[in-house]
Amino acid sequence: MDALKSKVQSKYDEFSKGLKMVAKHFLANPEAFAMNSGVQVGQEINVSETTVIRFSHALGYSGYSALQKDVQEQLLNKKSSLFEFHHMKNSTDMDQEFSKKMMVKDAEVILQTAERLNVEDFTKAVDHLARSERVLVSGVRSSHAMAQWFSFTLDLMRGNVRLFRPDTDDIMLRISEMNEGSTFVAFSFHRYALETINMAKEAKRQGAFVIGITDSEVAPIREHADILFTVQLPIKSTLDVAPAVFSLMNAIVGAVAVKNSEQFAKRTKVYEELQLNRFFGE
Repeated sequence: MDALKSKVQSKYDEFSKGLKMVAKHFLANPEAFAMNSGVQVGQEINVSETTVIRFSHALGYSGYSALQKDVQEQLLNKKSSLFEFHHMKNSTDMDQEFSKKMMVKDAEVILQTAERLNVEDFTKAVDHLARSERVLVSGVRSSHAMAQWFSFTLDLMRGNVRLFRPDTDDIMLRISEMNEGSTFVAFSFHRYALETINMAKEAKRQGAFVIGITDSEVAPIREHADILFTVQLPIKSTLDVAPAVFSLMNAIVGAVAVKNSEQFAKRTKVYEELQLNRFFGE
């Protein structure tokens, strides 16, 4: 991204007034070019779509779509999350306060995530998760632990929640069960597993409501999600976003329990009355 920004800056004096407006917007907010159409970018700064396309041509692209694709790739294609995880820890002094420093950083990310959270989206997501006939949750590799916790806990609250298990589940069978009364929850973090993205695409095609939980507003899952929740860091470390993601999941599950209070009370009663010695003996 730095190279592309440098190219824009080097050409800036050659640009017309309209192109300079687009260039300023690009340098200040490249994410807008990754997420929005040429028409939308133009509307944000009061120029025509044609001017945005001319800006793309001035940078050597065949059109706006080519520029957008390159911006998306550059925003997403950073160093591995494992490298970033180690780099962040390595830059912190290893002393008696190390644990406290790490936990304070986690708390800061949780607070930032809470402040950015769209209340309307949160309410809508909770509503769908509370009333859907069926919920399917997917997340692989570094996202698997999050998906597993979420599906297990949400199932305790309302039932009929299933975690997609690639080692034993037939993907086509699970997707065929999705319909307009279903919700699909996709955990998609850096390296963005294609399997999860394709499942979200097919679930949406089946009519399901799709909730994406990810680390970037321009993550590939965005294209197929009805609601997108992002937990963002200045670096791409899925391991470091985990505490904030778990906090977000806890808030969602808690809200579902409150919304379905009667159903949750009945499930709690059955759960507590269950005598485990029937299965395991005394």
